[in-house]
Amino acid sequence: MMRRLLLVLLAVLLASLVFVAWIPVRQSRQLWLVRHDAEAIAKAESWSRLRLWPAQYHQILAAAYLGLGNRKAARPHLDAIGNVWISALPKVEVARRLSSEDFLAYDAASHERDTPDVLRYRRIVAQRKQAGSYPLVLDRRNQPIALYQIANHDLVAINRDFEPLMLTFAANLPRLGVDDTIETTLDPRIQKAALQALGGFRGALVAIDPRTNEIVAIASNRGRGELADIALQSQYEPGSIVKVLTGLNALENGMQSGVDVRAMFPYDCKGDLLIDGRHFGDWIGTGHGVLPSLDDALAESCNIAFADIGLRLGAERLHRFMSSAGFDQQANLGLFQVPLGKSVGQTFNRYETAFYAIGLAHETVNALHVAMIGSIMANRGVMTTPRLLRARRSILGEIAARPPAQGKSVIATPEHAGMIVQAMAAVVTRPKGTGRRAAVDGMTMALKTGTAGERANGGLEALIVGFAPVDHPRIAFGIIAEDAGPAEYAGAKIAHDFVAAIK
Repeated sequence: MMRRLLLVLLAVLLASLVFVAWIPVRQSRQLWLVRHDAEAIAKAESWSRLRLWPAQYHQILAAAYLGLGNRKAARPHLDAIGNVWISALPKVEVARRLSSEDFLAYDAASHERDTPDVLRYRRIVAQRKQAGSYPLVLDRRNQPIALYQIANHDLVAINRDFEPLMLTFAANLPRLGVDDTIETTLDPRIQKAALQALGGFRGALVAIDPRTNEIVAIASNRGRGELADIALQSQYEPGSIVKVLTGLNALENGMQSGVDVRAMFPYDCKGDLLIDGRHFGDWIGTGHGVLPSLDDALAESCNIAFADIGLRLGAERLHRFMSSAGFDQQANLGLFQVPLGKSVGQTFNRYETAFYAIGLAHETVNALHVAMIGSIMANRGVMTTPRLLRARRSILGEIAARPPAQGKSVIATPEHAGMIVQAMAAVVTRPKGTGRRAAVDGMTMALKTGTAGERANGGLEALIVGFAPVDHPRIAFGIIAEDAGPAEYAGAKIAHDFVAAIK
């Protein structure tokens, strides 16, 4: 009896020791499961010195080092795993966490019973290798945009309309990885309409659905230049599209500085404004004459009226509002960060402040930011981070990553934003509106034209910010066309052709 009792006690003691010794294994595994690889390594390295559960610690250390991209440190642990009769890590979780190359190395080292998911993972990886390429970037209907070529590690656009954009995707692949499929919000029909509208001009058109702030087109047209992601990577002087923000700023914040913009009208534009002894001229030398309202000033794009508004607001209020509208910020598209518009130089006096208020000399923008401004106005003063990523799916078809939460900020009240929207609609409907050539039968539209650059330096850029329909917006867009001349001509035609095509 005594002997049996001792054996039972010994068995209980041994089981207790095994259980206690397993606790740090479980803790290390949990750290790895929640992606705290460095902490998992520190705990596993510390407890593995006791030489209890050595194969399990080698599993954790190998997976954690591979997760950190340190294949050299993982190698000795892979070599030491051997046959594992109690696994520390579910192999399917390792498959979800590691790249296919790293998982296959782990899979070869850690011998354990295969689950159906692991078998399917191996089969899909083998099929990809045999094919030599596989779809990596998809449009909103899950149709392939670009293939990843295994042999040369290259991303190749199979839909040529997206070829320039894939340059930016390819530049970010080392960080994004190449196993998880990228599902985007892009619509190939709208992308094609954008490129066709741009015609022969080198430039870009970005379109956003303001209801969801999903990006539906990021189109760059190379024209006669080299292939480039102009829409996201190239910055241009914005010109008069900034008057939308200057006017909104005046309505929203003008009373704080004693500026009642509505009381400024009727406004008599004589074509010249004397600022600290210097003459500031309008784009129409003789001036616009008497402008009955803010709607007329925006419709005819009067430099004098908006420079005067900017001077009354002052440089500090102008800069603060421009920052709230995205200038000197970045947009997190879920796959990469994209710089928005930028401030250039210093508005160190009132003369330079006047230029800043009308979008000349002191700002640059890209087509994405212009489209975002269009969406701000479509949403009556609410700025929302646009979305490009719908989801990333693993080899097994599971959701591996979701898009980040969209940041939102109110930069103006619906009342004040609505007043600027009314003026943007006048840009299209008024006889002297600079956007009258953009009008599309049966479709209401709000937009603003902008012309920037210098003829002496190769030509003028045409910029358009807009959205349609006015009352229930379904599309917001930003257009930039190089060497297109004044935006009221070619730029307005691009806007017309684009909206008419997707109407």
